[in-house]
Amino acid sequence: HQVETPGTPLHKAWSDLPAPKLAIAYWKLPQDAMWVDALKCMFADESNHRDVNHTFATMASDDPNPFVEKHRQNAVHAWRLEAEGRTTDIGCHKTLTTKSPEEVADAGSDAPLRERA
Repeated sequence: HQVETPGTPLHKAWSDLPAPKLAIAYWKLPQDAMWVDALKCMFADESNHRDVNHTFATMASDDPNPFVEKHRQNAVHAWRLEAEGRTTDIGCHKTLTTKSPEEVADAGSDAPLRERA
């Protein structure tokens, strides 16, 4: 993670850049999210695409879709974030915080969330 490693060229160039508004909206990031937060979301998203594509490539055409339940759970989580006016928490030490287990329990979800400012 050269963007987060002080002294590297990517850290110098990108560590203080704010996340683009499109990334903030798409990944439900807080308004003060940084470029590194958007990068983490992009990397996770692309890793997921890779895993899904490799899985489908090895399946027979009549095999059941193994991702249906995961997509349902992700949709429910995304709807909850939207309804509660919350944002995702990917744990960037600069802009995002991870709630304690007590805070998460109080929020009614087992996923780490952050209040919008």
